[in-house]
Amino acid sequence: MIVSTLSGCLGRSPETSNQETGNFSATVTITDDVLNTVNPLIFGDNIEWVKNGMGLWIPSENRLDKVLVEELRNVGITHLRYPGGTLSDYFDWHKAIGKERQLITNPFENIKEYPHFGPEELKLLCEELGIPATITLNAGTGQPEDAIKWVEYLIRNNYNVTDYTVGNEIYMANPKEPIAKTVQQYIEFYSKCYEGIRKISPNAKIGAIGLHDSGAMPLSQNRDWMRDILNNIGDKMDFVDVHNGYAPVIRPAFAKMKKRYPDDDFAQCFMGASVYVQENINLTKTDIEQYAPNGGKNIDIHITEYGPLVYPIDKKHAVEDVSWNRTLTGALYLACLFNVILKEPKITSANHLPLCQDVFAALIGITGTYPNRKNWRNIVYYVFQDYAKMANRDVMSVKVDAPTYSTQSMGIVPKLDNVPYIDAGAYKAKGTLTVFLINRSVKNSASVNIDIGLDSFSVKRISTLTSDSYKTENNSDNPNNVIPEIKDFEKTEQKSIFNLSLPKHSLTIIDFSII
Repeated sequence: MIVSTLSGCLGRSPETSNQETGNFSATVTITDDVLNTVNPLIFGDNIEWVKNGMGLWIPSENRLDKVLVEELRNVGITHLRYPGGTLSDYFDWHKAIGKERQLITNPFENIKEYPHFGPEELKLLCEELGIPATITLNAGTGQPEDAIKWVEYLIRNNYNVTDYTVGNEIYMANPKEPIAKTVQQYIEFYSKCYEGIRKISPNAKIGAIGLHDSGAMPLSQNRDWMRDILNNIGDKMDFVDVHNGYAPVIRPAFAKMKKRYPDDDFAQCFMGASVYVQENINLTKTDIEQYAPNGGKNIDIHITEYGPLVYPIDKKHAVEDVSWNRTLTGALYLACLFNVILKEPKITSANHLPLCQDVFAALIGITGTYPNRKNWRNIVYYVFQDYAKMANRDVMSVKVDAPTYSTQSMGIVPKLDNVPYIDAGAYKAKGTLTVFLINRSVKNSASVNIDIGLDSFSVKRISTLTSDSYKTENNSDNPNNVIPEIKDFEKTEQKSIFNLSLPKHSLTIIDFSII
């Protein structure tokens, strides 16, 4: 059930906490301070070369799936990262072009797969959508010469490319894996790529991969990776590509893998995980300032993959655990994550993952084979779509006064303290202010007083995304389990404080008209 409640508003003080009704009170104040301008490149996504470009390409008809293309257009994607994450470090680009293509290793399924969705098909998709590509070069099984020749091919054939990243999460690879490299090997590989690409494209944006490993689970084989690459090639990178937008990665507690906290506890950790991401971004910025030449002033941060992520590593609970990716809980984590990412000027590009599939938190769920397959919008689709509309707006500083909670460490997320039940973001354009409010509580609604800093304004629209259960998901049988409920208002001037009731575990978006 979708709920949106507009309470009586003018100048009313917040209601006191009511134990019988389960309500709590909070105050959100929008200040005049501008933190950033929303970079449109935050709203990228990942498209993989496998499985016909995640279903976008129809080989039997040699064309793109028009329905899926329109879904991508409607959600507001601004660029596509190709050819994948881990898949990139196994990708032989020259085997995926022309008519005489060859099989390429798909490491996830340990098979050789025919590359129906190669660079040429990527170009068609990007041109259809009017967006550029972001390219990840093979730093695993490939050679620097292969990467340089691919860039040369892309330039020669007029591909619109935003930037090139050398490799994907090489620092995570087990030493026995074919893509594994020590930090010194990676530095040497990167340096050769950088020098070669600069010769053919002096203005290309080139970045290295990194991670400040601050989570409860160790992800990197080398905890000094960031220090070493910034010290050695910090003067040769336009950006550092980090994978710090995922959470919580696994359902159990990492320190005690058999320990499974109750659903309520896990849900609140999940929704609070953006606090951990914020801390990691701050540590990443500190690394850049401390280790890169000249304080890394010219090094941006790119978040290569972000979104709700729960791997089904526990076979006994695999189906249940993977379903968390598609739940309302995961979508609310994404909303809180956007409020973190959009206010940081150092972050200039980011890519959600995945794009289309039926396992993880894809924007578009897809199952079956063409022409009999089904596709639907997962809940994260609506969150992504609404935030993408904030591109090029000013990000305003927001103060939140709300009760807080603490969580146990679960998955990659360390123990968190003082997580506000209410998270907020405010985005301003000429004549318009849009406020995003997330209620992280799994049990209680909230009465929130919103001070937008103006004596006079009107409310144009309120959109609410919620459900009776935070574990609700959309699927092929029930694609509209959770969709936004939108209420439009006549332009009525209001003054002073605006009061709104937020349902438990919900996202509420308020469009104010500034008078």
